[in-house]
Amino acid sequence: MPFLVFFITSFFLEGQNLIAIDSISDFVNLEENYIHFYSKEANLDTFYSKLDSLLKYKKGKVKILQIGGSHIQAEIWPDQIRKNLLQLSDSINGGRGFVFPFEIAKTWNPKNHQISYMGEWKAQRNSLNKHHAVWGLSGITVTTKDTLTFFSVGYKHDSLTNYTFNSIKIFHEIRDTSFEVDLVSEKPLEKIINEELGFTEFVLEKETDTLSVEIKKINSIQNHFTLYGLSLENDRPGIVYTSVGVNGAKTSSFLRNSLFVKQLETIKPDLVIFCLGINDAYNPNFCDTCYEENYYELVSWFQAVNPNTNFLFVTNNDSYYKRKYANRNVLKARKVMVNLATKNNAGMWDLFEVMGGLNSIKKWEKKGFAKEDKIHFTNKGYQLIGDLMFIALMKEFKIYKNNN
Repeated sequence: MPFLVFFITSFFLEGQNLIAIDSISDFVNLEENYIHFYSKEANLDTFYSKLDSLLKYKKGKVKILQIGGSHIQAEIWPDQIRKNLLQLSDSINGGRGFVFPFEIAKTWNPKNHQISYMGEWKAQRNSLNKHHAVWGLSGITVTTKDTLTFFSVGYKHDSLTNYTFNSIKIFHEIRDTSFEVDLVSEKPLEKIINEELGFTEFVLEKETDTLSVEIKKINSIQNHFTLYGLSLENDRPGIVYTSVGVNGAKTSSFLRNSLFVKQLETIKPDLVIFCLGINDAYNPNFCDTCYEENYYELVSWFQAVNPNTNFLFVTNNDSYYKRKYANRNVLKARKVMVNLATKNNAGMWDLFEVMGGLNSIKKWEKKGFAKEDKIHFTNKGYQLIGDLMFIALMKEFKIYKNNN
């Protein structure tokens, strides 16, 4: 499929269905669907250059990381962008990348993740103040004291989402008191323990689409196992789209993740899409200055790992407070996003204005694209947001190609 098809044609892909632009133009502000830049130096050229090279020569990995709260944990919005990107050209599926088995934490598990496990596990989330743990990239930690347990991970896939892998990195606490971890679904060619970055890697002879991991006690001093996440990788060139979302997470939540930067070293994203803010701004006493300061700290973490990373800041969606009152804090949060994009020579995608501005969530709900809580979206709502963001990114990609 030609890579310009999504913004040349007059329809969006939604799964296997087509949505005519005419059917959404009465509640979506399509004129606002583009990437805003607020300085002459602002661009996404690092990302676009690597994407252009991948499409032309089928070489290298293009790495994207999208971070947020429950909107992102649901994985529908990121997955829609991921699938659209994979249709830009044949054979550019670079692997699934970093994931977390949410089912073990007894929290919302994306529908395309197939997780099974055995044993008792205690979950800790960075978004809950009563929880205190060591967190990594995922913002969720699970720990078991059962002396013999396992978990397995697989994916429902089709021609677009066939996330096979021949390398598995299991991020976990590595101490003398930690249980051993082994792969039981496949016999690895090599097992590598990286104490510096905190993972055990299994290298396989050939690619697979499922894995089963055994956790066991092998000596008397071992008494627990703590899991931070997984990375499912392959050796092929392509796009790797990682989403990191925690239900209820604020900007301050991820600042609690002491292992975030260390684990980020294994990804080094070319493009970071920031979608944190809906939970910050839900507080009636929302501190926009604190919100902005938290973001500068998060940005510095990514820059420390990859100084050439491009950033895309996404404004909060329109929402209601307690389902009754239009949340005007979205206007303060939007102003912060403009400041962040300006000062970081970054892009800004204005989801708030694309939706239609203040009170637009009610129209989205009426059309079946938003839920009754007037904060979250339905499946087709998240898919539509993913399509709209993808089109905005591709419009800018076309400009980049014309200029280069």
